[in-house]
Amino acid sequence: MIWGNLLALSAAICWGLNDPANKAIIPDWISASGVALSRIFGAAILVWIVSLFVKNDKIQKGDWKLLWASALMMLGFVYVFSLAFNTASPIDIAIILTFQPILVVVINAIFKHEHVSLLEVVGMVIALAGALIVILGGGSFESGRLVGDLFAVVCALTYAVYLVIIEGPSQRYGTVSLMKWVFLFTAILASPLVFTLSASLPIFTHGKAMPWLILGFIVLFPTVYCYLVTPPAIRLVGSEVLAFYQYLVPVITTVVAIAAKMDTFHWYQPVSFVIIVAGVILVNYAKAKTSK
Repeated sequence: MIWGNLLALSAAICWGLNDPANKAIIPDWISASGVALSRIFGAAILVWIVSLFVKNDKIQKGDWKLLWASALMMLGFVYVFSLAFNTASPIDIAIILTFQPILVVVINAIFKHEHVSLLEVVGMVIALAGALIVILGGGSFESGRLVGDLFAVVCALTYAVYLVIIEGPSQRYGTVSLMKWVFLFTAILASPLVFTLSASLPIFTHGKAMPWLILGFIVLFPTVYCYLVTPPAIRLVGSEVLAFYQYLVPVITTVVAIAAKMDTFHWYQPVSFVIIVAGVILVNYAKAKTSK
């Protein structure tokens, strides 16, 4: 139990630090594409190294297409996530991504024909209202944040699709056995984007260590570590406890972003966060009530 809570908490801390870390180097030190590709190729290499020291499951023939589809969504999620930091607030992005569980429910209802109760619909509408407050609040149109906020919405959508696709294979295979192929396929799909990078980026020309340390943190912890520890955390403490820790992510992001003076606190951010979380909790309650 203690280890499960520690794993869930550590993942939440890493994800909470991820948004300010990205904002710290995008676009001043490196392009969004550069960060996205570093995460994808770095994760592929690191997870394959880890796979050399653990037992690997054999992937069934019928699951390969699901892994390729998961990789495509992974590419979309990681790439669009990085693009959002060109204009969006890291606090806004963290809050918008808490809307992602609602999108999973919607996707399952559309493509898997899962029943959605009236209470779930109410919860979805409440969460959507919270997301709209983030997107339209704080002078998004004047400040240029709107495009970044919309990228964050697309990011949440692609990650929700990824979770729906990967749900089946994740129940049949170990985490490392699964993720080594997903990251490898994502790297293959992302390969053409390498030609969009420039050797004249400040991270290459200025000789500063800090941007490289931040980039290394992004690759090692929010990307590799969090993906590997989340499944065992769920097994040890359950998905509901893990979800509780995920609500800490925007809080951590807000504290760090304000402390680092990379963002300012606006009235709509705590309001929208509370509304989204209330909607998500209501949907989860409705689903638990229906399943009994």
